[in-house]
Amino acid sequence: MATTKKPAPKKPIPKKAAPKPAKNASSRVGSKYACSDCGLVLVVDEDCGCATVDLVCCGTPMKKKRAACKK
Repeated sequence: MATTKKPAPKKPIPKKAAPKPAKNASSRVGSKYACSDCGLVLVVDEDCGCATVDLVCCGTPMKKKRAACKK
């Protein structure tokens, strides 16, 4: 008599957690960037979670603007 082994039950595949945004990310929600060549202003409204982000306009990196003071 030949004995047959039962197949092992399949283990569930763990779900990957969503990437967490970097704590000191340069593109935080509400950050403003300006192009020194054409004057275009960019406001970040959603964080992508990338650790580093380079924003380029007119072939040069955009510079971060300071937030306006609240009165």
